[in-house]
Order: sequence, then C-alpha cells, then structure tokens
Amino acid sequence: ISHEVPMAIERLFATVADHNNLSRLFGIPVRRVKDGQGDVNGIGSVRAIGFAPFAVEETIVDFKPNAWIDYEITKNAGPVRNHHGRMDFEPSGGGSRLTLVITFEASPWVGALFRMVLVPVIKPGVRQLDSLREQPGRRTRYRAR
Repeated sequence: ISHEVPMAIERLFATVADHNNLSRLFGIPVRRVKDGQGDVNGIGSVRAIGFAPFAVEETIVDFKPNAWIDYEITKNAGPVRNHHGRMDFEPSGGGSRLTLVITFEASPWVGALFRMVLVPVIKPGVRQLDSLREQPGRRTRYRAR
C-alpha cells in the first residue's frame, strides 16, 4: 500500500510511529505493551493489536526516524509465520509518501483470509491520514469519515 499524505515527513512519521495514534487511525485497539530502547516507540517497543485474548503483538525490530519502521508479529501469529512489516517514509511533492509492505508465510487459504482481514483495515486507516489537522499546541485531531 502506498499513499501520499499532505504533511511534512517529520509530522507523518511522528503520527504513524506513535502506537497511541494507531487505534484512532485503524479503528481497532492498539496499546503499547513495552517501551522501546531510546524511544518509547522505537526498537524493542511492543504493541498489542486487537482484542484480548486474540490480540497479536508486534515488535519494532528496526527504526530510523523519518525514514522507516520495521516490525514483526512476535506473539499470537496463529498460522501466520515469518510476518514482517515495513513502513517507508519519503518526501513527495507537497507532502510525504507512506509505503507499507507486509510479507508473511502461510498456507494459501490462510494467506487469502489474512489479506481479506488486513487490507480493509489498513487502506482506510492510511487514507485517514489525509484528514489530520495540525493545530499548534494541541493534539492532532481526526475527522470521522
């Protein structure tokens, strides 16, 4: 998934890197389980995504501010193996481009089901980045679509 967002790369990265923003973007529970090293959302940070007891845990395995975030499912992956996600951030025209690539191994029917669940959650969440309004001295606001 690749999407252009009308905001500076620093602001886009800060918004997407912060686990606390992901629930509002994607409409599913996301909470930080463990702080990262050097940055609460950086390398080693763990976030739980979804509803207990089925929530998966993703661990940030590589991180370069304003450039990329690499993560892997490290708990409750079920029949999905070797899950790896990468978010790349780059300047683009009057804003920034976010590119998200997810790879994993699974049987064909599990893989198709996993895609059917992920894509309808991720695409609208990424598009919702367009509706962010920055207000100096205030938290970012999200408009419902």
